[in-house]
Amino acid sequence: MRAAVAILGMLLVAADPPATGGATLTVQVEGLKDDRGKVHASLYASEDGFPTRPEKALRQVDVKIEGGRARVVFEGIPPGGYAVAAYHDENGDGKLDTGFLGIPSEGLASSNDAKGFMGPPSFEKARVEVGPGENRIVIRIGY
Repeated sequence: MRAAVAILGMLLVAADPPATGGATLTVQVEGLKDDRGKVHASLYASEDGFPTRPEKALRQVDVKIEGGRARVVFEGIPPGGYAVAAYHDENGDGKLDTGFLGIPSEGLASSNDAKGFMGPPSFEKARVEVGPGENRIVIRIGY
C-alpha cells in the first residue's frame, strides 16, 4: 500500500507543469550627473502611455543611484516587446519636473537610447525584445 501511495505521489509531482518565473529585464542606467535623488523607471508593454504616462506602465520602480549609475530589475515578466522610460528624480519628489513650456528639467532616458523629434520617442523606437530568462540593456540619461 505504501509503495502505491509513493508511486501515486511521484506521478502527481511529475504531472505538475514546471513553475515559470517568466523573464527578467535588468536595465543599467548610466550617465547620471550625481547621486542625489533616485531613478524612476517605467516598463511599458505597449505604446499606450509611453513614455509620458507612468500610470499606464506595466511596472514602475524607484531605485537609488550609486556612482552615477542605477540598476533597475523587472522580474517575472512574460517574454515579448517592451519599452523602458526612466528619469533622474533629482529632488525625490516623485515626478518629472519641467520648466518653461513643459520642457523636462530632470534627466531622461529610454530603451535603445531612443530620442524623439520635438517630443518624446515612439514606443517602436524604444522597443526591445525580451526573451525567456535573463535580459540586460544599458541606457544613458540625457539632460
